[in-house]
Amino acid sequence: RARAPPDVDLRDLKAACEACSWLQMETGDASDWAALLPGRPCAFVDVYSPEDVYPEAMWREAAKCFDAMAAGDALPGGRFACAEQLVQRGLPFLAGYSLGQICHIVQLAISHKKLLGYTQGTLVPYSRSQSRQKDESAVQQRPCHRLDKGHGRFTPVLADWGALRDALKRLGGEAQAVGQEGRQIPLSNLKRSFRARFKADLSETALGYAKLSELFQDERLQDLCSVKHCSQGYVLVLKGGTP
Repeated sequence: RARAPPDVDLRDLKAACEACSWLQMETGDASDWAALLPGRPCAFVDVYSPEDVYPEAMWREAAKCFDAMAAGDALPGGRFACAEQLVQRGLPFLAGYSLGQICHIVQLAISHKKLLGYTQGTLVPYSRSQSRQKDESAVQQRPCHRLDKGHGRFTPVLADWGALRDALKRLGGEAQAVGQEGRQIPLSNLKRSFRARFKADLSETALGYAKLSELFQDERLQDLCSVKHCSQGYVLVLKGGTP
């Protein structure tokens, strides 16, 4: 019987790498870091790069493959796990590509090619995904889902641009008042905390965007916040505001 891999504390792993003389440590934003082998070329694939370096023939075969997925078939939602499963399926159009390149192909298939989309945390053909529903709702500037009735506590309303700016000013001002200008809020928690704090639903599609990360990069909010990607995902970085 195979043993489950042990859990490793990232702080312990980082300390071990720092103590190793034949590893070179590089730090990035926030808690991001990497351990490199000195003298080896850093020929890593940038999975976030929007540059499409793959032939059109590959994309045509990819589109056929994903469109032909059965109704109950789904790929893992994580980019790396999805790439691993695609390798295991032995798909001819991916022959000769490294795992890093296939991760990049998965990313492009989601973000640019619209071949795959998310549904309940898994990846399915874009045509039947929740991602497509969100894109269509963003074009029509309407909420993607029906509003919760508030469970008897309050009746939520949709936040418009004015309400969103007021909320960001207040959050930024409060952070500035306690010396925490630049406070970071994970986007994954933002809708829930926004609703509890400001008694309003924040719908990115109602404001014309399919993703929260894109909403907060709108020029109308640039004086109040910015968005940064780190190892834990996207975070909202607050600027100064009004307490």
